Formats: sequence, C-alpha cells, structure tokens
Amino acid sequence: TPHAFTPRTMFASQTTCVVVAQPTGRVGKTRGCHGRRVCASVRASGNADRDRVVGTHDHDENTLSVPVPPSAPTNRRGALVGFAVVASSLAPSSTQPARAIGFTKELKKKDVSEDDYRESAGFEFRGEAHAGVKFYDIAKGGGDLLEPGKTAVVHYTCRYRGLTAVSSREARTLGGNRTVAEPLEFKFGKLPSEYAKPLVRKTVVGIGAEVRIDPELEELYVVTVVFDGPAAKAGIKAQDTIVTIDGVGDLLNVPISEIGALLQGDAGTDVTLTIRKKMGDGSPEKVTLTREATNVVPKKRVNDQEGGGGLFTGENAPKPPPVVYVPEALRGMRVGGRRNIVVPADVGYADVGEGEIPPGATFKLEVELLELRG
Repeated sequence: TPHAFTPRTMFASQTTCVVVAQPTGRVGKTRGCHGRRVCASVRASGNADRDRVVGTHDHDENTLSVPVPPSAPTNRRGALVGFAVVASSLAPSSTQPARAIGFTKELKKKDVSEDDYRESAGFEFRGEAHAGVKFYDIAKGGGDLLEPGKTAVVHYTCRYRGLTAVSSREARTLGGNRTVAEPLEFKFGKLPSEYAKPLVRKTVVGIGAEVRIDPELEELYVVTVVFDGPAAKAGIKAQDTIVTIDGVGDLLNVPISEIGALLQGDAGTDVTLTIRKKMGDGSPEKVTLTREATNVVPKKRVNDQEGGGGLFTGENAPKPPPVVYVPEALRGMRVGGRRNIVVPADVGYADVGEGEIPPGATFKLEVELLELRG
C-alpha cells in the first residue's frame, strides 16, 4: 500500500544515507554518511498505474520515484513510515557500522600507581643531606628546557587526600568570595637562603600546647597543640577544656602565669590533666602526659590591605612549599610540562601546616611550568 506524505518538508535518515523529501518537487543530491552519492526524487502524482508501484526506479539508476496519491490521508505517522521506505530502498545490501561525525572517543587515562613514580637525585636542605623526592611527569612539555639561572614562572597546586588545599591558581581572595590566579616566579638552580641554612626554633619544655582562659565560658581551653608533642600524642585537640592540672581545680581563678608553671617542668616528668573533650559526651577524663621539649610554632602573618575598594580581603597569597625551590625536584622539566611530586612534610609545610594541609602531612604537589625568562 502506498504511503502518504504531509504537505511539509520531512526528513528520513538511515545508517548509510539521508533523504529529504518535499511534495511536488525534486530534492537535490545529498551524500550519505557512508554510502554512494544518491539522488532521490519524490513526485506527488495521482496516476493510478504508478499508485500501485512503490519505489519504482526512473531511467536514472539513482533516481527513485515514490507515488503519492492525492486522496491519501496526510498524517505525520504515515509520512514518517513513507520516508523510512524511501531510505531503506536507497540503502546498500550490507551496511557499515554507524559513526558519529566530529566526535572522537578518548581512551580512559591510565591510573598512575606509586611504581610509575621516579626518584630525583638527593639534595641539601636546611644544611643537611636529604633523600630524593618521588615524581611523575603528567605532561612532558614541548618548550625550552628549565636550566639554572633562568627565572621560572609556574603554577602549583597542593592536593591533600585528593582535594585541592593550596593553589597559585586561587592565590588571592577577592570580594564576593572570588579568587584570582597568581603564578609563582623564582630563580631556578639555587635554594633560597632561608632553606639553605639550618632551622633554628625556640623550644619549651612542657605538654606542647597553648592554653587560654575564656572569661565568657569561664573555662581554660586549648588553643593549639604542637605537632607530635605530648598533648597531640595523648589525643588532646584544640577547643578541648582543661578542668584540673595535677589536682588543681577552679582554674578560672588561677593566674595564667601559675597555670603555665603547672604545665611546664623538667623534661621527662609527668603531669596529669583532667580533660573534657569538645567532640566527646562532655564527661571529664584523666590523661597523664610526659613533658618534653617542643618547638614553638611561628605565627602566620596576615597583611591588612586597605584602600582596595573591597577587592582584596586582606589575606596573603598562599605560601608555596619549599620543595618548589629544590632544583633536583624540577630538573628536566620543559615549558608546558606538568609534574606531580610526592612532598614529605620536612620539605613541605613541616609542623606548621597550611590551609587544609595539617602539620606533619605528606601531600602531592602539581607544578606546571608556564614560561622561562632571562
């Protein structure tokens, strides 16, 4: 039974060809996705003899006549079925698999394991010999080779447990919680003097915690704990409350100087604290700590930026980890290259931490070499 077409232009498609049909007119040539060049002609005709033939070919082997009786109903479903018949008539006997034009599927990137990392040469850091760091080149880069004496312009991103913690791509915080990138520039080939000299820190013998009295809550609470100090080893955290020190209670009425004397003492001696954990159920618990010498953690500096019209919030740009400046860690990189480096704490943020990277943590650093100067 012949199929009818609507009086609108319709489209019919198949794996190997595309046919455009319009009543009472011929359609120009089209090239199929994978088939030969074809020409389809659709004629609207009331000839009874031709009405009985579906898909008869004209003298041109590539021209197909499809009868359209004027009395047939012109519904959309009938039109679509009709065009499907035209498309299948023009299809070769064996079709090729369909392919999407302009689309290339990318293969899944290989998962990088620890075995894929190489180790750099050893180096001097803070006056002592240091083992090499592990690294993996994500992209080799096709630009100039990084050489001593050149000024390197890089972006760096520190990731801790898979999350971005510190990045030069989000170096400055703007008003409205926006950020702006701020690449790092430095002279490659020599460690800055602050990392070439031994680290000198003031030490204090005690529990390795800073405490303060809160007059509103009327309690003595922990402000910070030193990484790997006695308090940290005992599980004491910031915001925990100290109820008693060696049996001395009512600490709100004890001068802060006397509280410091109770917490400090000779290395190797013990002190017993009653602690109420912030994250606990509120019940006090006793812990005994052994005093030892701990480093005094330096305060982080914050520059107040005034007159910016609300552009900057006043926070400093993030501090890059020292390993960025180690020549052996970046040796062999080229402009456009990207490298992942496993950063131990001592060449990272040490016992201070930075952002979401806690003190003493090992993390991964991605460095992208943007350009060379000089």
